[in-house]
Amino acid sequence: MRKSIFLFLSLFILGFGVNSLIFSDDFSDSLQITWEKVKTPFFNKWNPFGVGARAIGMGEAFAAIADDGNAVYYNPAGLAQMDHNEMSWTGGSYYKGLPYTNFATFDMALGGQYFALSYTKLYHPIGRYPDKIVVPGPGIGPLPGDLFNTQPIFITPNTYPGWYGDLVPSAQALLAEKYRKYINLPFQENQAVLTYATSLTSDKSFDFGLNVKYQFTDADAAKVLGDAFNAWAWSIDLGFLYKLRIIEYLKDFNIGIMLRDISGRVKYPSTGVEIPLYFTSTVALSMRTTELIEKEVSSFSVDWDAVNDAGVFRNETNRLKFGFEQWFIDGHFGIRSGLVYPMNQQPWRMSFGVSARYLLGIDYAYVHGIPFDKQAENEPDSHWITVYWMWGKVKRVLPTPDVFAAVEPISFSPKNGETAMFKLNATSKAGIDRWALNILDKNNTLVKTYVDIGNPPSQIVWNGADNKYELLPDGEYTFIFEATDKLGSTSTTPVQTVKLYTPVLQGVSPEALNKLRQLLNQIKDREVAADKVEVATAKKQIEEVRKAKAKPTPQEPPLPAAGYNSTPVPQGTPAAMTYTAGPINIIGFPNIDSGTIRSAYISTNVDGEKEFNMDYVTTNTLPKYVMKEMGLMVRSIAESLGYSVDKIGINATYGVNNNLNLSVPIAQAENYQRGTITVEQMLRGANVNLNGEVIYPNF
Repeated sequence: MRKSIFLFLSLFILGFGVNSLIFSDDFSDSLQITWEKVKTPFFNKWNPFGVGARAIGMGEAFAAIADDGNAVYYNPAGLAQMDHNEMSWTGGSYYKGLPYTNFATFDMALGGQYFALSYTKLYHPIGRYPDKIVVPGPGIGPLPGDLFNTQPIFITPNTYPGWYGDLVPSAQALLAEKYRKYINLPFQENQAVLTYATSLTSDKSFDFGLNVKYQFTDADAAKVLGDAFNAWAWSIDLGFLYKLRIIEYLKDFNIGIMLRDISGRVKYPSTGVEIPLYFTSTVALSMRTTELIEKEVSSFSVDWDAVNDAGVFRNETNRLKFGFEQWFIDGHFGIRSGLVYPMNQQPWRMSFGVSARYLLGIDYAYVHGIPFDKQAENEPDSHWITVYWMWGKVKRVLPTPDVFAAVEPISFSPKNGETAMFKLNATSKAGIDRWALNILDKNNTLVKTYVDIGNPPSQIVWNGADNKYELLPDGEYTFIFEATDKLGSTSTTPVQTVKLYTPVLQGVSPEALNKLRQLLNQIKDREVAADKVEVATAKKQIEEVRKAKAKPTPQEPPLPAAGYNSTPVPQGTPAAMTYTAGPINIIGFPNIDSGTIRSAYISTNVDGEKEFNMDYVTTNTLPKYVMKEMGLMVRSIAESLGYSVDKIGINATYGVNNNLNLSVPIAQAENYQRGTITVEQMLRGANVNLNGEVIYPNF
């Protein structure tokens, strides 16, 4: 038994030792291999993992969100939207099977300026191996075989178009190890970053950020590659973030731009060689809303990365990233997911994450490794964790917009073609983002709304129609005007009322109009009878004059009777045939009272002008409707009396104790009756008194 155990241990140690010999060389000959379109290691090599478990869990689609310490890496402009200070640390599971420090940052706000100091150590995944390699002479090897393959490993000089999959497994493993250890190292460079960010506009809709970075070769890479590959560089990143609110239920819609390494050169001190840094650019969009879950933020984001370097495979120069995040319990717990599409032959990379925020915050992300099948080693799954502490959170007290709204008139008649005018105004130092004017019925049901973005118009004309363009029924309606500025603050006017009213233009009842017509006909008949009496009297007087002239001894005619008639009145003429100063009552109607018309009579003034006068009571309460009602009466009077009178005067009593007096020349009344002028034109040319004061109608 002891011999068996000893034999097993001996074989295990021997196998381990032999296998170690295979991969224990310094791989110096691997630097002689020509790998297709791959240069020697350089800073910020394309396609590394990013930083922060929250961003990684969203597929790194974070440049347009950038609202925590991870903004330093993805878009430094995002720091300007933070309302707190923050310290965070991120670790990953790739470094020799143990967590390593992927990212650490300290962020602080000083007034309206934001600063951060951070350290970054990026991880570079294996990715797909280059298809073609060229092995120079005298070849790679020979190397002893392992425990299960006693044949020595030797790769002859040649060009291998598809080395991974064509060569024997032991040779593939050897070359793969050389590629990973010398060409695409897991950790290539470290970064120390100083960040500055600020808002460029007063409403904080446009933010700017700047990274000043010092990059240097990772210590593990320096051990493997040697002093010849030790290097350092200074570089600059620029970030921009613009917040655009375009839909009323959106919390925000962001556009982010990140320009990484726009300047700088890598310097190799041991050789004196300098090479320029390539730069990458990111254009990102994000939408955050509380529409999916009330008062909880939902985020959707997409980033498009592009690299500007000839040494990168053409089909790897672009990359799309998609992210989703949902918060719960008033922002204390969150879930997220993401997809990375390299836009080459590699499969999509999927990730998931969760967060919990109370006194401290913790984010976790799981990234599903990419299976490459036979073309490269499968990428393993990875785990990421971020621990952070936020303090000094400032609850921003935002100024609210100043809003004003009024309506004129407060009562109008849509059925008669009238309209109401809303006068609006909204101002804010941050600028008005959107506004709404809502009109509600007595049941607080929204019947009409006006809404738009930007500043409201100074006036809105309403014709009394609802949102379906149908006239609303008469009654009282309430309206509220509100405006939201670009910081999200909303102000609302007090509730006000507006009345839709159909005037009683038939305020003169049919009975009263019929009595008025009867009166007018009687007046007309009386005028005709009076004219006939005057004609007969005149003829009789003329005949008497002729007879008197025919007598031998003419007698002097009698003097004219007292009064205002110029024609002499002979003796014996009835007194009822003369006109006297003052009112003349209509025969049979000395004081008319039909419930609406109180009196109607014709008066003659000292100049001999005749005026028809009428006094009545109306149920209308607005002067302009009373005047239009009086216009209907003027037309009826003009039709009946015509030019037998010189003026038409109507006095209307309305409300409690209001009197409206109208005096219209008969010529204007006749023109209105014929239709040559409108009632408004007739009224403007008339004399109108309201409670004893002259007014000028304006329709």
